Amino acid sequence: MWISVDRYLAVRKPLRYDTVQTKIRCQCWMALTWVSAAMMCCPPLLGFNQPRFDGDALICLLDWKDMAAYSATLAVLVLGPSVITIVYTYSYIFTMMRRVRSGAPIHDKEYATALSENLANPTHIMSFVLVVVFCLSWTPFILVRIYEGTTGNRLNLFSHIHFFVFWLGVLNSVWKAVILILMSPQFRLMLRILGFTLCCRHRARLQMELIGMEDE
Repeated sequence: MWISVDRYLAVRKPLRYDTVQTKIRCQCWMALTWVSAAMMCCPPLLGFNQPRFDGDALICLLDWKDMAAYSATLAVLVLGPSVITIVYTYSYIFTMMRRVRSGAPIHDKEYATALSENLANPTHIMSFVLVVVFCLSWTPFILVRIYEGTTGNRLNLFSHIHFFVFWLGVLNSVWKAVILILMSPQFRLMLRILGFTLCCRHRARLQMELIGMEDE
């Protein structure tokens, strides 16, 4: 959700993006994300609920039947607003892309120039692909858990379905790395600098000086 909000602000306010999205504000977003995630995960973990070993997925999971109300509350307070925000922000981004490509008139020339340059940035499409792949990776697992939690029946559409849906979600991190390498020139550059750092710190420093980065 935060990725989509960031890209939305870059398109909605291209002339003020650098002043709106400061480094400190982005760091606060990250801190809020991790703190809120920890707070949401701690109650069931500290509730001393009995874990259940899933022999197919080869992991221990908490039984959703023991925390149905908690899961429903999270879905309403977290999942719902996140999905709505993602749909709205990317709908706006793709609408503006279509307007710019169709040559729709924009009266403020400075705004139009900044908007065109901003929309040419590949991070908009890349961030959308990241969000879609994340949702596709975890949706099968969530649907299986919801079905089993509401019906009380174990789903057996095919053998090892639980192993497949859980590890498909975990593999989201692998797809994410592939997407970043394929679609982000900046990520490839940072990866290159990291390689230089591991091999030769002097070459890494020269590389960062060439692109105007500080050697932090």
